[in-house]
Amino acid sequence: MAIFKRTDPALFAGLEEALGSRPEVLAHGTGDDVVLAGTREALVLGQDGTWTVWPWEQVGGGSWKGESQTFRWKTVDGAKHDVRLTEPGQLPALFRERIEASTVVQVVLDAPRRGEVQIVARRGLGADEPVQWYAVPSGGADLNDPETREAVVAETDRLISEYFPER
Repeated sequence: MAIFKRTDPALFAGLEEALGSRPEVLAHGTGDDVVLAGTREALVLGQDGTWTVWPWEQVGGGSWKGESQTFRWKTVDGAKHDVRLTEPGQLPALFRERIEASTVVQVVLDAPRRGEVQIVARRGLGADEPVQWYAVPSGGADLNDPETREAVVAETDRLISEYFPER
């Protein structure tokens, strides 16, 4: 048994072109005809000869389910994804670390009528990346409700002035 296994470079064929730069793969998992990998700046999925790239600040969260060998994640736009990985490697741990690293601010606001809204500021993990703000409703909170929207905007403005006073 080998102590160290070398990664087959063929696994990442075409990734450099998809990223526009040489990939720095920090961890990856594999399944039947699928590679899910984490680079410093993005989560990447290689499937059917095509790479899909999600910058970490656009990945809302996810989880590894060992029983079903399924890695699931969602993006901040609400899209849900899942792949079956027979070898997850260190990807689940890296996934958590990269999500946390790209999160600048995260607060939960009680919505005026019902539910909660999570206000999250995320930043890309490259140099000098801009901060992007997201409002994620739960428990029946409605972002189209004028009172809820007003409360979210006010809290976001407060957070911006507290965390980014130079703006």
